[in-house]
Amino acid sequence: MADLLSLLDLGAAGLAAQHNGVAVAGNNTANVNTEGYSRQRIAFHAGLAAPLVGGVTTSSPRRVDSELLAGRERLASAALGRSGARAPALLDLEAGLVEGGPSIDEHLADLWAGLQRVSAMPSDSLVRDAAIATAKALTDAMRQRADAVARSRSEADARIRNGSDQATTLAKEIADINRAIRISDDPVQRDRRDVAAGKLAELVGGEGRIDADGQMRWVLPDGGVLVDGDHAARLVTSPDAATGFSKVELVDGSRRRDVTATLDGGSVGGDLAFRDVDSAQTASQLDQLAFDLTSSLNAVHRGGAGLDGVVGRDLFVPQAVVAGAASRIAVDPAMLADSTRLATAAPGSGTGDNQFAIKLLAVRDQRVAGGGAKTLGEAAIDIIGDVGRSAADAKAAGVRDAEVGNHLAGLRDSLSGVDLDEELAKMVHFQHASEAMTRFLSTVDSMLGDLLTRL
Repeated sequence: MADLLSLLDLGAAGLAAQHNGVAVAGNNTANVNTEGYSRQRIAFHAGLAAPLVGGVTTSSPRRVDSELLAGRERLASAALGRSGARAPALLDLEAGLVEGGPSIDEHLADLWAGLQRVSAMPSDSLVRDAAIATAKALTDAMRQRADAVARSRSEADARIRNGSDQATTLAKEIADINRAIRISDDPVQRDRRDVAAGKLAELVGGEGRIDADGQMRWVLPDGGVLVDGDHAARLVTSPDAATGFSKVELVDGSRRRDVTATLDGGSVGGDLAFRDVDSAQTASQLDQLAFDLTSSLNAVHRGGAGLDGVVGRDLFVPQAVVAGAASRIAVDPAMLADSTRLATAAPGSGTGDNQFAIKLLAVRDQRVAGGGAKTLGEAAIDIIGDVGRSAADAKAAGVRDAEVGNHLAGLRDSLSGVDLDEELAKMVHFQHASEAMTRFLSTVDSMLGDLLTRL
């Protein structure tokens, strides 16, 4: 009778093991569309060989995953986050430089055409008024472009602040999940942690690794630790007195570390690159063009005389420094009110002289921009061209990063994704095994009944 009772225990254990298999396969099937879910497997372990004990046991469900592949996915997410933020920002900046009427180089061409007409008819008030109008249209356009660049930088700054706040929330979530995993190593918690880590990588880049203790650590590009087991630091933004924009600091207790210049991954890194490099360069180029335009034309204009014979006047409001010149550039208000002040003649030569109108026009072909390397027109074209090339490069990088991400996602699906056909086949397999164990138990029960009857 003892042997028959042992067989009942063996059959019950076998039936329970097959039911566990059905449960895991059913759970996989139910989560086929769950974000970040990794399929689970249980291992069957044979007991000591019969007749001593025998039977089968199962381990707890385990995720089918690869930490190496997960790490590569996080790196790809960081790259895609960067290009995905930088490319549209550059495209918007490019649109801001070319939309809203003629471009700066076209306005320059209008100015030269106006000065050329003045050189042909220096005493004609209508021609002089038209030339001053083209100069005003040029300065208005330059201020408009400077405002567009400033807006794009402010918008990027707002995204940086928002992204830093989101990264802080995700870092805390990962730390909380680390704490939960330390208590109970639940595969679902590991799935949640991987999803949060992917979003964190897409925001700020860095490297997340799983140490031997099963805890995730997150290290920023400069070595600063954002997550250390169940402890999370914060990314805090505050105004930078030097630039007026937000700086990003890694705050851990009383320790603060400025990471603005080193965050080069994720959407925050992409927006930082756009704000502090791409659009900053465009703003600097616009300011330099405005300064060079004002300085070069004013220098010539001061030497000529208006229709009233007065010399030493400025065509544009003088600029003392390069920084901010594009936002300040303007035609001299007195010149706007009275075009007879436009210096077209050599001093003492009479109202019909056009010597200085020709000299003003000659600035068109002189290399007075870019430190003496370019004409004003070339410098204006280069501003748009540089932004366009950067936007095209960033867009191409985004396409490449998306393809890499899709490829890695495909690899992950092949390894960790749920295959419905496979899971249904396993359920059928486990069900058949359960039916066999049921028949086995029924037979043992019958034998036990017969034995009890005979006793």
